[in-house]
Amino acid sequence: MAVNIIIRTMISLFAVGIVMMLFMPIVYELAYNIDAWDGMPTELLANRDNLYSIFLMIPLFAIGGIVLWAYMASTRKSQDEFV
Repeated sequence: MAVNIIIRTMISLFAVGIVMMLFMPIVYELAYNIDAWDGMPTELLANRDNLYSIFLMIPLFAIGGIVLWAYMASTRKSQDEFV
């Protein structure tokens, strides 16, 4: 069972990396390389930068959730004890 958990954890971490590699260039293009941002007030630009920073933190929460799931899955007791 431990090998199963390790394999699923590695696949999940790999998937988070692939998703970030695919979607972060798109988010960057939307955030910084559009001409509509040129005439916007500084408050709106600050909100844009904060939102981009939050998108950069998403993989940290995903990796934390994966590690928490792996820990909980590997330390749970066998169901045979309760029968």
